[in-house]
Amino acid sequence: MDAAKKLEVLDWVLHLTDEAVFKKLLAIKEDPYTASEIVGYTVLGEPLNIEEYKAHAEEGLNDIREGRVTSHEDFLDEIKSWE
Repeated sequence: MDAAKKLEVLDWVLHLTDEAVFKKLLAIKEDPYTASEIVGYTVLGEPLNIEEYKAHAEEGLNDIREGRVTSHEDFLDEIKSWE
């Protein structure tokens, strides 16, 4: 591996301010194979690895537990207002 490229990456990591990117780097460090494996996609088409997928699922379960849900009937009424 190119030592200059490694130094360039180290400098980039040292100045990294994006928490999501940092978490992805940590996931790759912990398990370089599963951390980058795409297991699903968001509704916007963004890829999700297993940790991100689990986090989204847990967030949904928390929403249910906290009552942050909409009934089917209420959602149908809401859709009518979109037209």
